[in-house]
Amino acid sequence: MDTSMTDKHMPVSSTPTNHLSRRGLLRGSVTLGLVALVGGLGPWQSVMAEGDQDFIALSQFLVSRPVNPVLAARYYRALSRRAPNFSGNVGALRQLVDGQGFKHVDEYLAQANPDPSLKATATSIISAWYLGIVGELADAELISYSEALMYRPTHGILIIPTYGGGPDSWGAKPADTQDFKL
Repeated sequence: MDTSMTDKHMPVSSTPTNHLSRRGLLRGSVTLGLVALVGGLGPWQSVMAEGDQDFIALSQFLVSRPVNPVLAARYYRALSRRAPNFSGNVGALRQLVDGQGFKHVDEYLAQANPDPSLKATATSIISAWYLGIVGELADAELISYSEALMYRPTHGILIIPTYGGGPDSWGAKPADTQDFKL
């Protein structure tokens, strides 16, 4: 019995057959890979379109650095679900910032009598980017852990923790959430 890998009794034909060649397999896999790559770009583009350019520009102003457009879209959707007037406030806040010519978030925060609704919107955006979550306690939605801006000041010095401190590791939330000065 011949156990070699080739069949010596199979005739070699010069006409194409229906069997798959290595070249055809390679060509098909490259084509499939390119189709998947091009098809994969579509969802990123639609996420960015949903992410509202006003929100991205406003986020960059409020956190004083460039932001990830994919994360921006996720933050925008999560914040919009929690505040019915969120998209209107984002537009109004962006117009205020542009209209007043604020160059830095500190200029916006130094206003004498800011609109409370717009200030709450700005605070929720800053909080989301720095903490990586949107919402409170049981309603909290994790958007990004390792990309939360709270880890930027110590980037390269401390490793981002991959675990929590356990139950009751955080103190109770302060009763008074009003702004205060040191």
